[in-house]
Amino acid sequence: MTTALILHGACHCGAQRFSAPAPESVTQCNCSICSKRGALAAYYAPDQVELTLSPDRLADYQWGDRMMTFHHCAACGCGVFNEAPAWTTDEGENRPARIILNARLFDDLDLPTVPVLHVDGRNDW
Repeated sequence: MTTALILHGACHCGAQRFSAPAPESVTQCNCSICSKRGALAAYYAPDQVELTLSPDRLADYQWGDRMMTFHHCAACGCGVFNEAPAWTTDEGENRPARIILNARLFDDLDLPTVPVLHVDGRNDW
């Protein structure tokens, strides 16, 4: 059995922190919000992520169908993580709940070595 390497990350000011296994890949999406935020998304089951948050300095945003909540640090402005609830597609496919971390905020991730999946969210959603 292999033990996943746990990495730590934080927003610029350090008010919002997280720990999670090193991502095997990250996603770059070109939908309107992802392209403006500039994050590289690392997807996790909620039990894989430990969040250490300063709620008084954490802000959230929802848009469109409100299927995802985007959280950012109200002090430094960094987009930290997103929450997506479990849901079922129109075709009946069950999708699990997810925490999506901004992989750019990991402290010791050699990001250029991580494969990037490009998603055309601008045209496919």
